[in-house]
Amino acid sequence: MTLLAASTFVWIFILLPLLIVWAIGLVDIVRRPLSGLATAAWILVVVVFPFAGTLVYFLLRKPTPEEIRLKRAATDPGRADRRTDVGPRPPVD
Repeated sequence: MTLLAASTFVWIFILLPLLIVWAIGLVDIVRRPLSGLATAAWILVVVVFPFAGTLVYFLLRKPTPEEIRLKRAATDPGRADRRTDVGPRPPVD
Protein backbone atom coordinates (compact mmCIF):
# COMPACT_ATOMS: atom_id res chain seq x y z
CA MET A 1 0.00 0.00 0.00
CA THR A 2 1.49 3.32 -1.00
CA LEU A 3 1.66 6.34 1.26
CA LEU A 4 -0.88 8.21 -0.87
CA ALA A 5 -3.36 5.33 -0.72
CA ALA A 6 -2.95 5.05 3.06
CA SER A 7 -3.50 8.77 3.61
CA THR A 8 -6.54 8.73 1.31
CA PHE A 9 -7.99 5.83 3.27
CA VAL A 10 -7.46 7.68 6.56
CA TRP A 11 -9.09 10.85 5.22
CA ILE A 12 -12.13 9.14 3.71
CA PHE A 13 -12.91 6.49 6.30
CA ILE A 14 -11.69 8.03 9.55
CA LEU A 15 -11.20 11.79 9.49
CA LEU A 16 -14.13 12.73 7.25
CA PRO A 17 -16.74 10.94 9.43
CA LEU A 18 -15.19 12.46 12.55
CA LEU A 19 -15.35 15.90 10.94
CA ILE A 20 -19.02 15.36 10.09
CA VAL A 21 -19.82 14.29 13.67
CA TRP A 22 -17.94 17.35 14.97
CA ALA A 23 -19.98 19.66 12.70
CA ILE A 24 -23.24 17.97 13.75
CA GLY A 25 -22.24 18.49 17.38
CA LEU A 26 -21.63 22.21 16.83
CA VAL A 27 -24.96 22.62 15.05
CA ASP A 28 -26.74 20.72 17.83
CA ILE A 29 -25.16 22.94 20.49
CA VAL A 30 -26.26 26.10 18.71
CA ARG A 31 -29.81 24.87 18.05
CA ARG A 32 -30.53 23.53 21.55
CA PRO A 33 -32.37 25.67 24.07
CA LEU A 34 -29.37 26.27 26.35
CA SER A 35 -28.45 29.47 28.15
CA GLY A 36 -25.99 31.74 26.40
CA LEU A 37 -23.25 30.84 28.86
CA ALA A 38 -23.83 27.10 28.48
CA THR A 39 -23.84 27.40 24.69
CA ALA A 40 -20.59 29.39 24.72
CA ALA A 41 -18.97 26.94 27.14
CA TRP A 42 -19.92 23.90 25.05
CA ILE A 43 -18.74 25.55 21.84
CA LEU A 44 -15.42 26.38 23.53
CA VAL A 45 -15.02 22.79 24.76
CA VAL A 46 -15.87 21.34 21.34
CA VAL A 47 -13.57 23.74 19.47
CA VAL A 48 -10.61 23.29 21.86
CA PHE A 49 -11.04 19.50 22.10
CA PRO A 50 -12.77 18.69 18.81
CA PHE A 51 -13.44 14.98 19.03
CA ALA A 52 -13.23 14.35 22.76
CA GLY A 53 -15.37 17.44 23.45
CA THR A 54 -17.99 16.36 20.93
CA LEU A 55 -18.09 12.86 22.41
CA VAL A 56 -18.50 14.25 25.94
CA TYR A 57 -21.24 16.62 24.75
CA PHE A 58 -23.25 13.83 23.13
CA LEU A 59 -22.83 11.59 26.18
CA LEU A 60 -23.95 14.29 28.64
CA ARG A 61 -26.71 16.03 26.67
CA LYS A 62 -30.25 15.54 27.88
CA PRO A 63 -32.90 14.59 25.35
CA THR A 64 -35.48 17.22 24.50
CA PRO A 65 -39.14 16.57 25.37
CA GLU A 66 -39.81 16.00 21.65
CA GLU A 67 -37.05 13.34 21.49
CA ILE A 68 -38.51 11.63 24.57
CA ARG A 69 -42.01 11.65 23.04
CA LEU A 70 -40.76 10.21 19.73
CA LYS A 71 -38.79 7.48 21.50
CA ARG A 72 -41.79 6.48 23.62
CA ALA A 73 -44.04 6.37 20.56
CA ALA A 74 -41.51 4.21 18.71
CA THR A 75 -41.00 1.72 21.54
CA ASP A 76 -44.66 1.33 22.59
CA PRO A 77 -46.50 -0.40 19.73
CA GLY A 78 -49.87 -0.28 21.51
CA ARG A 79 -49.65 3.47 21.87
CA ALA A 80 -50.04 4.08 18.13
CA ASP A 81 -53.11 1.80 17.99
CA ARG A 82 -54.85 3.67 20.79
CA ARG A 83 -54.69 6.94 18.89
CA THR A 84 -56.35 5.55 15.77
CA ASP A 85 -58.93 3.28 17.44
CA VAL A 86 -62.35 4.85 17.65
CA GLY A 87 -65.27 3.04 19.23
CA PRO A 88 -65.48 -0.39 20.84
CA ARG A 89 -63.56 -3.37 19.57
CA PRO A 90 -65.45 -6.34 18.20
CA PRO A 91 -65.85 -9.31 20.57
CA VAL A 92 -63.29 -12.08 20.36
CA ASP A 93 -64.76 -15.56 19.77
